[in-house]
Amino acid sequence: MGVEHMLFSSAAESNEALIAGTIDINCGADSRTVALFNAIPDDALIIGAVEKGDRYVTVVRPDSPYRTWPDLEGMTVATRLGTGAEGVLRKYYEREGLRWEDFNYVNLKVEDMIAALERGQIEAFTAWEPTPAIAEANGVGRVLETYGNVALAPASLHTTKDYAYHNADAVVRFLAAHLEKAALIQRDPARAALLSSNAASQMGVEVASVAFENAFARIDFSIAFDETTINAIEETAQFLHDQGKIGQMPELAWDTSFLERAEDLVARK
Repeated sequence: MGVEHMLFSSAAESNEALIAGTIDINCGADSRTVALFNAIPDDALIIGAVEKGDRYVTVVRPDSPYRTWPDLEGMTVATRLGTGAEGVLRKYYEREGLRWEDFNYVNLKVEDMIAALERGQIEAFTAWEPTPAIAEANGVGRVLETYGNVALAPASLHTTKDYAYHNADAVVRFLAAHLEKAALIQRDPARAALLSSNAASQMGVEVASVAFENAFARIDFSIAFDETTINAIEETAQFLHDQGKIGQMPELAWDTSFLERAEDLVARK
């Protein structure tokens, strides 16, 4: 099947595109799932997951003296505010007894973070993969902290009920392709990384294959979603509600039948 991919700076923009009908399916982290269901509660639908685990990473320069987050107190650091990266940082700070106001935060797009770190405009950034892995591969950054032990932070595949139930066969084939992608990453990460690097290049983005290999080593790319995944999203929603970031708890809707059909399709190949 033919799939047209559109790149967005963050899942907030892709949510807007899904709501507007510009795209048919998007993916976004747990906080963006929460935002989507609060925006279109009667229409949004989860059909799968694409990533879980150490998706968010804090990066500092390789020669910097920083070894822990307390070392960065008073320093200028960056993330993309309003995204899952901010959410997981706030969870981490709460767990570690750190205060947001003890760091000088600047709001940067992920595509600007590596250059800002290299130029010394910031001392650290926190972003989702593959940006941290690209910084590592380019010799610009090293990992200070990952957050898979703070929150599962699943990135889910979302669509609308109207699209899913009127285009069920297309959704199934789309999920089957994701299942094959996840299997390749597990079976042959080097080949998967090379294919990913080539695909990025075709879209005008140059990313070394080693960057993808680094990201593949940190992230769980299994497509299946279950009660654990849903609970993780609901825990994030509760955290955001307690923090005053959202006014109400969303009612999530999901349908595993598309993924089950996709698994059958792959098994028959």
